[in-house]
Amino acid sequence: MSGYPYIDVMRIVASILVVTIHTAPFEMLCPPFDFVLTKIIARLAVPFFFVTSGYFLFKDGYPSLNKVKKTCLSLLKYYFLSIIIYLPVMIYNQYFYSKNILFEMVKDFVVDGMFYRLWYFPAVIIGIVIIVIFKKYFSTNFVMALAFVLYMIGICGDSYYGFVRDIPVLKDQFAFLFQYMDYTRNGIFFAPLFLMIGVRISEYQPLLTKKGTVFLAIISFLIMSIEAVVVHMMDAPRHDAMYLFLPLVTYFLFLLLMRYKGRRYPRLKTLSLYIYILHPLVIIGVRMFAKLLHIQSFLNQQFIQFIIVCFLTISISFVIDKVIHHENI
Repeated sequence: MSGYPYIDVMRIVASILVVTIHTAPFEMLCPPFDFVLTKIIARLAVPFFFVTSGYFLFKDGYPSLNKVKKTCLSLLKYYFLSIIIYLPVMIYNQYFYSKNILFEMVKDFVVDGMFYRLWYFPAVIIGIVIIVIFKKYFSTNFVMALAFVLYMIGICGDSYYGFVRDIPVLKDQFAFLFQYMDYTRNGIFFAPLFLMIGVRISEYQPLLTKKGTVFLAIISFLIMSIEAVVVHMMDAPRHDAMYLFLPLVTYFLFLLLMRYKGRRYPRLKTLSLYIYILHPLVIIGVRMFAKLLHIQSFLNQQFIQFIIVCFLTISISFVIDKVIHHENI
């Protein structure tokens, strides 16, 4: 099967980068490196998944209704499965005893994710619905511009929140917004732009050399790194998932990955998805067993915790994939 093998490999890399965000492996060993890894490099992971989804959804032109339904139903299937997996944790955390539980459940299911790490699923579904509808009636440039405006609104509620929270009009608007969503990195403000980057690449790829693509990727990444350092130094982020130069870096990264064609590794797609779904549960399990065995001090070394979590999550995901495909382990 011919395709883009580096995109398949990047899926696994991106899923492991998501684990680094949630474990901060070098925070105690080398805080500056941990900052670069978790606050800058790892922030490319989820945008990469969105760009990939947009690209393959529109790769053969405007997708049929059947293709869109199949994609969204597949995502919903994994979303419901993930909710079932995390239901015991939600019960343990007394999620269902919170005030205004019906409102909270609807808000979480549609926008924030029923479990706090599952926001990706409603985000990508909502993002797909938005771009499919607008792409039907408007040009790619128009929808890109709309997605960019939404992203700019979102970034003001994310990494740049500190710069707008004291402006009276904007303060009131975001206070109203945050009644209905915990973060602006969601399917309305975050996902559409990265999905549209994938759509744009599916329609038009610039005539850049490999060296030119690498050069632009490095330059845009360095600028984004400076941006990340500055906004954190100024204590601006409410959350730090959205940077101004993040879409540009993701764009050139995806173009670079596409330069290499060959035999695909399609199973890495589902494997990376299993890693994404399971790693928070493994983190909880590892910490729970550490407490039961009285070895918290050992696992407080975050790098060790990261290695154990990665090993267990990848191993479990590999076994599940083998079982589903009826293969011997």
